[in-house]
Amino acid sequence: MTSAAAARTLFGVSRQLKDMVVAITGASAGIGRELAQQLDARGAKLALCARRLDRLEELNRDLGNRHFLMRVDVASPTDCGMFILHTLEHFGRIDTLVANAGYGQYRQTHEMSGEDVRKMFATNVFGTTDLIHVAVPHMLKQQPRDGVRGQVMIVSSAAARRGVPYLGPYAATKAAQLSIAEAMRVELKDKGIAVTSVHPVMTKTEFGDVAETVGDVKLPRMGGPSQTVEHVARKMIRAVENPKREVWPHTATRVQLAFAALFPGVADFVMERYRRKVDEANPR
Repeated sequence: MTSAAAARTLFGVSRQLKDMVVAITGASAGIGRELAQQLDARGAKLALCARRLDRLEELNRDLGNRHFLMRVDVASPTDCGMFILHTLEHFGRIDTLVANAGYGQYRQTHEMSGEDVRKMFATNVFGTTDLIHVAVPHMLKQQPRDGVRGQVMIVSSAAARRGVPYLGPYAATKAAQLSIAEAMRVELKDKGIAVTSVHPVMTKTEFGDVAETVGDVKLPRMGGPSQTVEHVARKMIRAVENPKREVWPHTATRVQLAFAALFPGVADFVMERYRRKVDEANPR
């Protein structure tokens, strides 16, 4: 690794993916599934969980039936704890925990019930913190591997930096994940644990279809920044090998969001144009 690359990472080390133990939530589809496939190809040992065990079993068959699987609903603290403990029993350690499971709804914020919002936070935020609560104390006791005791990778979103119309509560959960990652990154660095947040833009997964199904808004299929799961997973793997603070698969979006923070009125103007297009696609 060059000195410039080392400066952008947390520890300035390069970790070997072969035989690394990586635990991934939400691994049955989308980013989680693609990440599992790419890590398998690099020789990692995987613990995979999701609510849809049949999809995990299908994935594991494709990967040679060599990984640990568990049906988990991350909205359940018990499920989160058992996933971490069973992974530790199976492999003896966790080198990287990827908190990936999550979902959103397309709906105006004031139209979402308190129960809707609480359920989303239970999965996206408390699912993350429940996993961390059990995993990190064990990581702290692990012997370092390639100079790092462990890593927590939280899949947040570009929406963590700017709330989006019709995704307000979802953006709030992603902002909460980012705040958690920022605090933990400083708390745990001297203890040898890396914390990385990941910030995709719109990615070609099931997310949009699910968000439209559980919400009541159909988003127009218009242009805008997007990326493939393959691209996002590749960027995440680089940050597993060389732990980084943040992963922004779409670099231009990061720059635009920095501008939006400096000039919120301009950002509001752009978001208002987007809202009008959504409203036109959803006459009431």
